[in-house]
Amino acid sequence: MNILKEFAKIFIKSKLDDEKRKLKDKLQKQIITTTSTSVVARNTAYLRIIDTLNGKGIAEVNKIIDKI
Repeated sequence: MNILKEFAKIFIKSKLDDEKRKLKDKLQKQIITTTSTSVVARNTAYLRIIDTLNGKGIAEVNKIIDKI
């Protein structure tokens, strides 16, 4: 059963990393193409949040998988 949990963790981490990369690309593209300072500030803050919470998010997912 532990092997299945480890595979689930790897799979979910991979999917989360893919989604994180897509979101970061979208936010960075908006920063580059906009003339709005509020959009730049908002997206910059979102990028910082994504980077800060990444480890905590993965840790929470792993805790949930371990409870299964």
